[in-house]
Amino acid sequence: MDDDVEADMRQELRLIRIFVGITDPRKRQRILELAERLADEAAPDAEGLAAANLSTVEGCRDVPDRIE
Repeated sequence: MDDDVEADMRQELRLIRIFVGITDPRKRQRILELAERLADEAAPDAEGLAAANLSTVEGCRDVPDRIE
């Protein structure tokens, strides 16, 4: 596997682990909103990237949410 791909995967997993560890629903919602805004801002730079990563996102749906 390419070093850049491995680094990206490690970064993605780190982000997921950190997010799942946040139990305050308001903080999680704020993070989601920020991530969506950042993604919208980056969209012109990454046209087609969302479609290419859709299968990866679909595969993450089985990650359980924490319950307070």
